[in-house]
Amino acid sequence: MIIPHTLKNRDIPAVLNYIAPEREVNLFIEGDIESYGLEGDIVTMYSFGDEWDYLVLRYYENYMITTNKPGGDLAEVAAFLKQQNMLCLSAKEDILLGMQQFWPDVPMQGTYLCRLDKEHFTSKAFSDKAVVRLTADDSRSIIDLYKQIEEFARPYIEHEQDKLKQTRELLENGGLGFGIFDEKNLVCMATITAKTKSGAMIIGVATHPSYRSRGYASQVMSRLCSQCFSDGLSFLCLFYDNPLAGAIYHRLGFETIGRWGMLKF
Repeated sequence: MIIPHTLKNRDIPAVLNYIAPEREVNLFIEGDIESYGLEGDIVTMYSFGDEWDYLVLRYYENYMITTNKPGGDLAEVAAFLKQQNMLCLSAKEDILLGMQQFWPDVPMQGTYLCRLDKEHFTSKAFSDKAVVRLTADDSRSIIDLYKQIEEFARPYIEHEQDKLKQTRELLENGGLGFGIFDEKNLVCMATITAKTKSGAMIIGVATHPSYRSRGYASQVMSRLCSQCFSDGLSFLCLFYDNPLAGAIYHRLGFETIGRWGMLKF
């Protein structure tokens, strides 16, 4: 097996130049590098080939593949990743379709990738509940909500303490999220990650099954987007696979720009 090269902070300018043609697709990489650098415990980046045929980012136990040279041999990348403790592997859908042959028993989850530019944002301000900014003290409520959402539940049930620690660390270190509570129970929320100087990725948009179809997700998303743009960001991205969720995002001004894939282990 070829051992990939582990990149260092001195390589960051070259990495940013490598990923620049597809900033939306590589927002996780740009944001994680900006937040954590490449020489800490949370983020590591590997390059394959002398000309960087592929780059692989590790964020905790989540891995992402990117390339600006489509069509390369993924076998060595797969051999390396099989030696890692992965919870999730993600990439553009066409890359991940090429990887799936190495994990034939793991189904691929395909999603749409959307982008919202500040000038296209349409606020949706309506709700019978207050929307509040989430803090580190809400970490347990966040985990408890995710455990009740089918598409999120498994890692939050199987790795509860790790997810609790990561959520608390994110919100203690400038993470931004908003939610709606019914008494003491968090029933709807959304957060951002991979924040850069100009953009961020919205993740974890979730509404408790008993509280859907009340406009809560639109309200939380509207508040989150408004805050991000007020803070100086110029664009936001997100993934979705649920047509009902997609309709909410499109009403806010998001446009579909591509496809994304995930393998969850």
